[in-house]
Amino acid sequence: MVYQIDLLFNIFRKKGDIHLFNDEKKPLYMQIFEYYKQKIMNKELLPNDQLPTEIEMAQMFGVSRITTKRALNELEREGLIYRKRGQGSFVSDLSQRKINEFNKKNVISMIIPATTMRGRNMDYIKGATDAVNQNGYYLTIHITEDEAQEREMLLSIPKDGISGIIFYPISRSHFDLLYVMHITGYPIVTIDKHFESLPISYVISDNFDGAYQSVSHLVELGHRNIAYVASSNIESISTVRQRFFGYCSALKDHNIGIDKQFIVLGLEDQVKDSEDEVQKINFLKAKLEWLLKNGVTAIIAENDYIAVSIQKVLVDMGIKIPKEVSLIGFDNLDVLEHVGIMLTTVEQNFYEIGKAAANIIIEMLESGKREQVKKIVPVRLIVKESTGPCNAVK
Repeated sequence: MVYQIDLLFNIFRKKGDIHLFNDEKKPLYMQIFEYYKQKIMNKELLPNDQLPTEIEMAQMFGVSRITTKRALNELEREGLIYRKRGQGSFVSDLSQRKINEFNKKNVISMIIPATTMRGRNMDYIKGATDAVNQNGYYLTIHITEDEAQEREMLLSIPKDGISGIIFYPISRSHFDLLYVMHITGYPIVTIDKHFESLPISYVISDNFDGAYQSVSHLVELGHRNIAYVASSNIESISTVRQRFFGYCSALKDHNIGIDKQFIVLGLEDQVKDSEDEVQKINFLKAKLEWLLKNGVTAIIAENDYIAVSIQKVLVDMGIKIPKEVSLIGFDNLDVLEHVGIMLTTVEQNFYEIGKAAANIIIEMLESGKREQVKKIVPVRLIVKESTGPCNAVK
C-alpha cells in the first residue's frame, strides 16, 4: 500500500519517538498534520494515494488515536485529503482544488424553483447576471423542484465556498438555516418572498400596490362587488398576503365594504389531495358560480395562472369577459400570449429584482456590512381587454 514507506520507517523508531517533527512544542496532532502536509505538497504523496488508518497512524507515531483523528480532521479541513466511508483517507487533487478555489472566490449562487424557469421569469437571472458581470463576479444557478432540494442547496452551497446566495423560496420554510446564515454573517438575499420574522435582506415587488392599483382601476370602471381569488392561504406566502392587504386597503379607501364571502383563499390547498383535473375545474366552477350569483362583477386573481384558469372556466360557463365580469391577473407572464383574451394584469420587473439582489450581495461582500436591506420594486398595471365598465343592474 502507499503508506508502506511510513510503516517501514516506523520499524527503525521507538514508540513515542517524534524526531520526525521539527518543533517539539507544537501539539502532536499539528506535528502529524504538518508531516503529511509536507509530503503532499512535495508530491511524495500523490492524488488519490491512501493514508494510514487512525489506528495505524497512532502506532507509527506512538500517539493516541484521538490525536491522529484530529490530525486527519485538520488535513481534511484544509482540503489536503478526502475520506470515503468504510475505505479510508486519500490525498486530494490539489490542482483541482486550486481551480475550484479560484472559481468560487467571486461566485454568487442563485437558488430558484424549476417552475420559474420559463418566459419573463428568466429576467431574474438576466438581471443578476448583468450585475455580477459588471462587478467581476460570477453567477451559478441551482434549480430546485421541492423544499427538500432547497434545503440541500442551502446547506451545501456555503460549505462549497460560494460567496453568497440569492434565494427564491418556494414557501415559508428553512427558518433554522436562514437564521443561522444571518447570525453568522453569511450573505443571503431573498427574492419574490420575504420572511417578516427573519432580519435577512430581500428584494420584492410592491405586491401591495399592485393589488391596490387593480382595485382602484375596477372602482373607476364602476365596480363595487370585487372578489379576490388566491391559490394559497395568506399565512403561508408573503406575496399572497401583501396582495390581499392591498386589495382590502383599496376597498376601504374607496368606501367599499369588505365582504368576506367575496374572498377565496387557499384554492389550491382545498383540492391538493385530488389528482383529477376535472374535479379541480368543477370546484373552481362552483366557486365562480356562487360569486356571480351573489353579485360579483369583477375578480382579482392572485396571479396570472389563476386568472387564466378562471377565464377558461368563465368562457365554458358562457360568461362574457369583460361585459359580464371583469378579470385582472398579476405578473404579466408569457402564458397570457396564448389565451383567448388579452388579460389586464400587474407587471413585475423581474430584471430589476434580480439585479438589485445581486448588487446587495456584492455590497455585503465588498463592504463587510451585514445590515438588512429591504428593497421594494415598483409594479405597473397594464390595462388590456379583460376589464371594462360595470354593467350590473343597479
